[in-house]
Amino acid sequence: MFLQRIKNITVIILCTSFIASCNQSISYKRPQILTNFGSFECSTHKLAGKQYSSIWEKTRSGFCLDTVYSPRVNKEIEWFMNNKEFLYRSLDRARPFLYYVILELEKNNLPFELALLPIVESGYQPYAYSPSKAVGIWQFIPPTAREYGLKKNWWYDGRRDIFASTKAASHFLKDMKRHFKGDWLLAIASYNTGAGNVGKSIKKANYVLGNKTFWDLDLPRETEIYVPKLIALRDIMANPAAYGIRLPALPNKPQTKFVHVKYPLDFYSISVLSGVDEKTLYKLNPGFSAWYFLPTMQKRLLLPINNANRFSERYSKLINLIYDNQIHLVEKGDTLSRISRRYNVSIKSIKVLNNLKSDLIKIDQKLKLPIEGVVGDEKQINIAGKNYKIRDEVIFYNHKVKRYDNWYKIAREYNTNLKTLLAWNNANKKTKLKVGQFVKIEMKSPVLSSNQKESLRYVVGLGDTVKNISLGFDVTQRELLKDNNIKNSRSLRAGTNLIIKK
Repeated sequence: MFLQRIKNITVIILCTSFIASCNQSISYKRPQILTNFGSFECSTHKLAGKQYSSIWEKTRSGFCLDTVYSPRVNKEIEWFMNNKEFLYRSLDRARPFLYYVILELEKNNLPFELALLPIVESGYQPYAYSPSKAVGIWQFIPPTAREYGLKKNWWYDGRRDIFASTKAASHFLKDMKRHFKGDWLLAIASYNTGAGNVGKSIKKANYVLGNKTFWDLDLPRETEIYVPKLIALRDIMANPAAYGIRLPALPNKPQTKFVHVKYPLDFYSISVLSGVDEKTLYKLNPGFSAWYFLPTMQKRLLLPINNANRFSERYSKLINLIYDNQIHLVEKGDTLSRISRRYNVSIKSIKVLNNLKSDLIKIDQKLKLPIEGVVGDEKQINIAGKNYKIRDEVIFYNHKVKRYDNWYKIAREYNTNLKTLLAWNNANKKTKLKVGQFVKIEMKSPVLSSNQKESLRYVVGLGDTVKNISLGFDVTQRELLKDNNIKNSRSLRAGTNLIIKK
């Protein structure tokens, strides 16, 4: 009896230790992974080329993370059930991009649950800004964005570029998975709080039995919610009907199409050429912070699929009109390098415009030049039965010099070269800059003009104020607030699209 009692006590102690180590969470491999792939490995790259009735069906087929039974997951499922409108808004914002996000995950052999991560991060809002300076649907902070090659200047922020940021996020998550030896939950947690913080939590954790898992770690509260929220969202999307969720109809094919744009063009003119309103263009191409699309920043313009061909045809016609008769007759001693310096255009743009396969040019050869600013006022283009003037006008933006600014840094910020910036300001390399002074930046106004008054566009960044924006564009603070229906300067929020009437 005594020995039997000792055995019973030992079993109780071992069971208690085991339960404590598991932290009341039990997981198992999802049955559909066995069905689809024949192993426990996530092999989403094998889904390429398969036919699916909807994007949701394809997304579910690529779910790879374990199912977890935990009160923490249940709590997040309950949150989504109480906030269905948030989920519906997020899915609606994801519609133009989800096909391409899944494609990028598939290409990198990543779990398709990660396509839902931007819902947790930002509600799929490209213009989302956080107090910690995180931006975009994937909420990249500046150091990580730079590490993963996301560019940023006054005109463009790669963190808001859906495709550049999705590619960067995929590489980041792959790196984290490798760092944590294939543990996806630790990789996802590190996406939220950083690999260093997760590593420290692992070292601090004390274990009785079992392996180190996410569920045993003492992490920041936000991260402890973050991972269960993604799993909860995955469970809802795996069986939406069970949770009373009706997913919007979305076929497994692109809703949008990329078109190549060789030369910079403002969004107003893009709107006229494509027949797509400017607000929609900004939603589809959120990487840009102002009124111009720059191919040096983002090579392809995204348009609704039904408008893409119309734009390409009209764009070609407009470009031919803009650059008509801008010819350089090659002389003895000329090289592409010398010609590019003379006209302040890139060698690449000269080669593209003239279909040159090499740098070889001949005397008396006529080269078309991609020079804006040479079009006469009499030039017009008719689009959809309406006449538009082709303009060559500039505006000046006032850059307020900040601490640590220099001529090189300012030129980089506005995507121009040092020589041009100095010429705009009648300065040279030795001209000193003082904090608070203004540096002139020459910018192109919209190319097409109708009888209507066109407006400029600017996306508010972190640290921007009504005062600085109004001084930059040389408009009054009162006009700026009134034109954008903003009550007062304190109501200005990062990520807001402003209209600037000049």
